[in-house]
Amino acid sequence: MRVILFFIDGLGLGPAGENNPLYITPTPCLNGLLEGRSLTLEAAGTKNDQATLLTLDATLGVPGLPQSATGQTTLFTGVNAPQSVGRHIRGFPTEPLRKILDAEGILKKAIKAGKKSLFLNGFRPEFFSELAKGNRFFSATTLMNLYSGLPFCTFEDMLAGRSVYSDITNEVLHAMGFDMPYVAPEQAGEILAHQSAEHDFLLFEYFLTDMVAHKRNLEKASYSITVIDRFLGRALSKLDLSETLVIITSDHGNIEDLSTGSHTKNPVPLLLIGTGRDTLPGFMDLADITPFILDRLEK
Repeated sequence: MRVILFFIDGLGLGPAGENNPLYITPTPCLNGLLEGRSLTLEAAGTKNDQATLLTLDATLGVPGLPQSATGQTTLFTGVNAPQSVGRHIRGFPTEPLRKILDAEGILKKAIKAGKKSLFLNGFRPEFFSELAKGNRFFSATTLMNLYSGLPFCTFEDMLAGRSVYSDITNEVLHAMGFDMPYVAPEQAGEILAHQSAEHDFLLFEYFLTDMVAHKRNLEKASYSITVIDRFLGRALSKLDLSETLVIITSDHGNIEDLSTGSHTKNPVPLLLIGTGRDTLPGFMDLADITPFILDRLEK
């Protein structure tokens, strides 16, 4: 079985309403998977021949709002990071969190189990310069890939159709002055599907959802959701879902409630598409994802 983990930063399950871009933005792919419903709290519990939607607790039993560094460390290791360090930590992982990612990161574990793995995201040239200087002030996914020993995808990989930038379309790169071509979400979805066929485990991270939600920008929030839906729709159409499990989840809520610019305590979605959705364990929170993926990779 192949497994794709599509991590979408700041994607919670909130109730339908005017403050929820996931409800007011047309999402043909997600609606089709969820029996006509939007990716909202009301759709939780959906189970059909295409998809299963469950909820995950992102607070992890620790007071305060869930944050990225601890949430992502938990998601990608199976270790309850905020309980380990005593609080939720925002931004990039601290040294105690980096140690957890190094010891328990899912990419390293997948490779140790003999599974060919890939972090699909492409990286700018500046990243490689910082890496050469010994900088370790990076996101959880980046650190996890570094600790696994896997190579990082470059602009060359992106131009060759082997990698996708974190915004899917390269529009962020263009705004930064890089001469990189626009990539339609559908084209990026095909890249993901092609690379998945060559790997046992593939990880892709999208984080603009969290960034635009902090600014409470409805137009950009809706656009990011549209891009995700188009990307996912084409990827699913090209994947062999009889042999592939697609997992979509997040680290905390944010974009589902633009009445606030902060994170939320809403549950995050666990959307499962494809094979391996039967005989599911009793999911509770973010710490359940890594053990589940490692188990499915052995099927």
